[in-house]
Amino acid sequence: MSFRRGAVLALVLLLLPPVAAFAQQEMSSAPRHIEAVRAFLVGWGHESWDEMRPLAADSITVRLGDQTFAVAPASRKSDVMIVFPFRGLSTVRAGDEVKGVAVQELGLRVGDKEMRGPATVTLKEENGQYQIVGVSFGGSETSAGESAPSASVR
Repeated sequence: MSFRRGAVLALVLLLLPPVAAFAQQEMSSAPRHIEAVRAFLVGWGHESWDEMRPLAADSITVRLGDQTFAVAPASRKSDVMIVFPFRGLSTVRAGDEVKGVAVQELGLRVGDKEMRGPATVTLKEENGQYQIVGVSFGGSETSAGESAPSASVR
């Protein structure tokens, strides 16, 4: 019985490094703007201000319908917090230029209210680096001028 376990363990150890390398390659093959937004959202959710700072403007405007809130990584403050998980990152373009990243589902918490819905993260590109400058949540205009589905409040 222990011989079987040893053989299975040896097989797993043989296959594990290539699988891990492939997963790492898949993660690193994401476009820079998608990776920047993903890292920003994860940093925001974990309040990792030092990790967010190089990816974001000094102050980021977060629009929720007619309300406006601020996230300021430089001063380590946020009027609104992200609620995990988020999913569905895709590029928003104007012609060939990357303007932002659409988030299929994002959770935000303001005070004791939690909302989930679509969002758009606005980017500014300088010297090949992307910087997050804004977030529009739910009910925002899409790139085609159509109204996006509204957010749900929990």
